[in-house]
Amino acid sequence: MIRFFPLSIYGVATCLLLCATSCSTEPEVQYGLLPLELQSSTADKDREKTIDQWISILHADLFGSALGSAELFDIKQAFESVGDQEVARESLVASFMQNPNVQLPSAESMLTNPDQFVEATYVRFLVRYPTEAERTWMRNYIQNTPTVTPELVYSSFALSTEYLHY
Repeated sequence: MIRFFPLSIYGVATCLLLCATSCSTEPEVQYGLLPLELQSSTADKDREKTIDQWISILHADLFGSALGSAELFDIKQAFESVGDQEVARESLVASFMQNPNVQLPSAESMLTNPDQFVEATYVRFLVRYPTEAERTWMRNYIQNTPTVTPELVYSSFALSTEYLHY
């Protein structure tokens, strides 16, 4: 029995050593989304979007949801059947604006807080903040033009040259 005593001390010591070193706290891991980096100007937008990209992004900007592949195919077929691409874009934007599911702010919210409306519109469509000159011009235009509506502003942004590029 004396013979097994030193072996059991070594066994107990090894067990204690393993237990002490195996118990450690796990590092805290957090998952999330990185913030979208907004551009400061149009200087970096030098590549034109493809028809598929433009249609998909337009739908996401106006409806807040992705466009299904079957719908994209149908729209693209109709889009390509028109010879003048500018006319096709205008027709598609007008068609989307007639849809009751398009997400437009109210005219009242646009008139009560034009600066917030202008900033949100620039971020939504152009993925950048407006410059002070753009903000001032848009604010004055909204305040001094009684016939302007969010639908007209959104249509103008969707048909702008800058929106066509990324």
